[in-house]
Amino acid sequence: MKHLRIPPLMATAAVALSLVLGGCGGGSDNDVMDPPPPPEPMPMAADGSVTLIKAQHDALKGVLKDNGDTAVLSIAANGTAMRAGVTFTCESDYPCTVTVTNNLGTIVATWESQILGDGTADAMASGLEPRVDTFARLNDGNTASIRAALNPTQSTATPARTAPDWTPTELIGMGIGGPGVTPEQAMPGLRSDFQANGADFGASPGDAAAAPGLTPTLTMGTTISGAMMPDGDGFSARVDGTRDDDEIASPPEGWAMKTLFRDWGDTAGDGDGGFETGAIVVKNLGEGTPYPFDRKLSAKYVNAAARAMFALTVLADGEAPTPAVVTTATSVDINPAGTGATPTQWAAMVFDSGSLVPAQDQDLLVDHDETFTGMYFGAPGKFQCVVDSSAATGCKLSRNADGTVGIFDSAAAEGIQGTGEWTFTPNDDAMITVPDQDWMAYGAWLTTPDAETGNHRLGVFFNGMDPYTPVTSALDATNAAGLRGSATYSGGATGAYVDGTKSGLFTARARLTADFDKATNGVDNDADYMISGRIDNFRGTDGEYLGSDTTADPNDPVDGGENDWVVVLGANDFGSATADGATDLAISSTATSGSADGVSWAGQWNGMFFGPADNADGDSIHPSGVAGRFWATTETLDSSNNLIGKLTTTGTSVVGAFGATKDD
Repeated sequence: MKHLRIPPLMATAAVALSLVLGGCGGGSDNDVMDPPPPPEPMPMAADGSVTLIKAQHDALKGVLKDNGDTAVLSIAANGTAMRAGVTFTCESDYPCTVTVTNNLGTIVATWESQILGDGTADAMASGLEPRVDTFARLNDGNTASIRAALNPTQSTATPARTAPDWTPTELIGMGIGGPGVTPEQAMPGLRSDFQANGADFGASPGDAAAAPGLTPTLTMGTTISGAMMPDGDGFSARVDGTRDDDEIASPPEGWAMKTLFRDWGDTAGDGDGGFETGAIVVKNLGEGTPYPFDRKLSAKYVNAAARAMFALTVLADGEAPTPAVVTTATSVDINPAGTGATPTQWAAMVFDSGSLVPAQDQDLLVDHDETFTGMYFGAPGKFQCVVDSSAATGCKLSRNADGTVGIFDSAAAEGIQGTGEWTFTPNDDAMITVPDQDWMAYGAWLTTPDAETGNHRLGVFFNGMDPYTPVTSALDATNAAGLRGSATYSGGATGAYVDGTKSGLFTARARLTADFDKATNGVDNDADYMISGRIDNFRGTDGEYLGSDTTADPNDPVDGGENDWVVVLGANDFGSATADGATDLAISSTATSGSADGVSWAGQWNGMFFGPADNADGDSIHPSGVAGRFWATTETLDSSNNLIGKLTTTGTSVVGAFGATKDD
């Protein structure tokens, strides 16, 4: 039992007595003794209990895991102290002692202080800042199953895999995987196989041969989101860049980190607390930028579908469109083929109810040439129904859940079929906020089993809004438009590790260098169009360095450390070995090396470039970022990257994802 006891301060009072004798040289019947002054009041002991809400209880239980574990906080008068993200306040003119104890699985908090006279004293718990240690709440589970998932194969008798079990994981929210037309910046989420004991929904694991990070859409997966939901989803964001002893390390500069946790419950019904998923999502999504809704707007989006949603078309005076409605407006065509616009586009059409006549407001049917005012993605303007005049129903509107009038297709939650071909003409002063179109995200998740013999599930992932597609001849050093020089990239990594009998999630640092025409001489040399790097500074979710040499500076064998974890990302040819204009980095074929605590390890890595391919002048530019995933193990491998012999409990293995942006 861990127990540190600091008793409350006890004040003592001294009572001074004065004796005043009158006259000189002796006593007298007239001598009078002054009465002693009243004693100074003595502070009295006071104590009580501290009320904890469920979130605070769970956070404290994450660091006081075992029965009897105790934390004692000495708090100055009217001061505060923090433990596991919970702030305790001493509401007394005397110091307080707060004692927090795990009592048979229930966290109990009490306080002791003093009061004077009719004074009062109390203590309270508030807040969950700077974060709740979600990872400490995960069940211990079976570390051996994490080792089995991280390593490529369990024995020579098992069919060989040349990469870990890359469980398909889809990052949702923030516009990723879609047109990215709205500023969805705050709530990342994950969709994957978060099953208790490793059961699959049918999505095939081991998808290392697929495009890295761009895993299949999971139609039968389960989801954890970034919102504080009643069923236990949650995240906490680091905003000040600082850390306490119990906190995960800060994200790389320019990136934001969110941690997610989901308690799935006791599905086995055996009272063991059920199974949970903890996850880390790191992103560099920036703020949106307002732009005028004009003919230049669509070029601000990188997704082709998004560009179509904002592309303004111009019909000359007298030109007959299809359907035949004459207009000279500069407008957006919405559902021009009449086959059904995207739900996002339908949902963005909101009509001013005042522009509908009462009959239209009731039956929500619109003739083919009528116009109405409204908002399209928040921009004011005018809608016009342009369906063929022979259509019996014209255009059809729907009533939104909030009472406004708009359009939804049959796939929308409202289940109402919106119809019609439309145009939207923005007002002259209309503005649109375009979300960040050049950003990346990476992360990892770990699910603990709902049974001691169950299998852990884990996944790592990366993605970005704008995969880098080089312009013609950008990867040709002999061409005048070829990219010159080198670019360095800095960022971070996260993933899962196993080290002997220890395991969990980690954070780390990522640094890479991409050489284009390295010598800038217009000659295609063997060293050109290569990228390599390293992952180092591995830390657990408690913020402490992993490995035997935990010295913070230097925590690197190259710089003087002796027993650190360093994954070397081997040189990867992204130019000459592939067709000009290729966007990947020789997927799943480049070795990792380095060492863990002085023991060499081996594995593989892959990745992708992200960012715009040219600048405003049309000149080729280096990618703004690179992201990928990697694995490495100290287990012995043969020439085919297969483990020799059965797994042991002595080795070290890591599986992770990284993201890095171009240095200035």
